[in-house]
Amino acid sequence: MSEDGDGPPGDLFTSIDGVRDDDSDSEPLLTPEDRPRGILSPTDRDYLCGLKEYAQPQTDANRRQDIRERVINGLKDFVLLSLFLDPDERAKVFEELGSDETDDVLAAMIAFAYLGVDGDRPRLERCIGHGVLQGANVNRLFQSGGRATNADVSISVEYDPDVEKLSRRLENGKELTDAEIGALVRAGNIGAEDIEELAESPRDFPGVFAGRGSEPRD
Repeated sequence: MSEDGDGPPGDLFTSIDGVRDDDSDSEPLLTPEDRPRGILSPTDRDYLCGLKEYAQPQTDANRRQDIRERVINGLKDFVLLSLFLDPDERAKVFEELGSDETDDVLAAMIAFAYLGVDGDRPRLERCIGHGVLQGANVNRLFQSGGRATNADVSISVEYDPDVEKLSRRLENGKELTDAEIGALVRAGNIGAEDIEELAESPRDFPGVFAGRGSEPRD
């Protein structure tokens, strides 16, 4: 398969624009910027963004394999880049990116890593900590003193409640905690009259119990 940005010849390639219903929900999530290849070729980017598709399953599988292999080898190259790229050249990379884009691409790298370890936060903490230590000591490999020995990394992820699901549970008489009721209030799914009704209701008001540690009632 060709490694450049050209698609395969003949009827193996077709633009999604030629097969998509204009009223469908299959619009591409992102239009990639026109730039030279990096880990991905321009064709890879178009494929991932949904701008290109292949008529033959094997051609589609080949494209996915090419992307997978390029990503694997690109990630392995960061070992060499972190250790051996000249500091001046490294500085130029981030200067050319600029502060905002640097933050964006670093966040994307961490997101990719988080997905790659299937959300295993302790594992990701260890990896980030190891990387920070490696970076802190990269110019101290042959020095006996003054080396970094510990990096404290802690990741905590909080999720917004599923308000629609909580509303259905309340409507169906299911028990909700104070925190879940609070989420419904903040979302506007429970109004002032509802709050008063809950506050004035007897203790066995259906669907509500006070506090996450309270015992559910019949």
